[in-house]
Amino acid sequence: MPGAADCRRITDGDDRGIAAIQALRQGRLCRNDAVMRNRTLVNLLGVLVTTLTLLQATAAQQRTRELETFRNYNRTFQIELPPGWRQIAPGEAVLVSEQPDAPRILRLSSPRQYYGVGSVDAWLAGNFSSPWLYVHEQRDEWHVGDDYAAELRELWRKHGDSNGERHQLRDIHLEHLGTQNVECIVATRTTTSEEQGTPRVSLDVHAPTARQQITLSFTTSPDQFERWTPEFRKWISTLTFARLAQEPSTFADKIGTPLLVGSVIGLILVILYRYTRAMR
Repeated sequence: MPGAADCRRITDGDDRGIAAIQALRQGRLCRNDAVMRNRTLVNLLGVLVTTLTLLQATAAQQRTRELETFRNYNRTFQIELPPGWRQIAPGEAVLVSEQPDAPRILRLSSPRQYYGVGSVDAWLAGNFSSPWLYVHEQRDEWHVGDDYAAELRELWRKHGDSNGERHQLRDIHLEHLGTQNVECIVATRTTTSEEQGTPRVSLDVHAPTARQQITLSFTTSPDQFERWTPEFRKWISTLTFARLAQEPSTFADKIGTPLLVGSVIGLILVILYRYTRAMR
């Protein structure tokens, strides 16, 4: 039979239950509320992390869709460029040259040496409002000396004298670019032509590769250059070369290997000498 103590325990339990119900009705906190809040917070944080991860993945996919991989005919480099951009064919360059407003540079095309890359279909229709990339590939990488800026200006001056163009260069500097961190000569160049009054501004990247020098000129009109420069930079950051230029050898490199070989041979001769003396 339950005694007085048992009745007291039952009464206490009922009192606690009634107190809990009253607390819920009155909005007061129960002892389990802190645990529930912590669990809710953890769940919210988990949802937030998952959402951010999905957003980052979506943004990465969107960036991938915004650009396409371009590879030149020589397969010496690749770069991410806007969708629809392609290398102009020599026959298409002839058709472009028939357009009265066609920039002179886009009329020249040799698939493995110099060529334009961009919205070729628009060029064929006479529309040259969008930016483009012009590539010039030549044998033997340049030797970059202390006076590379003066040499580059002189190079473009001679080029302009030969075809009636004028090139003004500014902000010439060395910069490590692309996925392989290649040291390149970078310059901003404004080109005006005697035949065509519309000037063009280019962000030039002169990059050395294995036994070859590749110049990439990202070109647009002067009033659009500032707008397009961040995009040019984004594309350049994806630039990848098939082969890299070797570092120029120093005097220490030239004498280091013979000295090392000589030391090894001398050590071998000493060991052989001691061994033959011990055998006698």
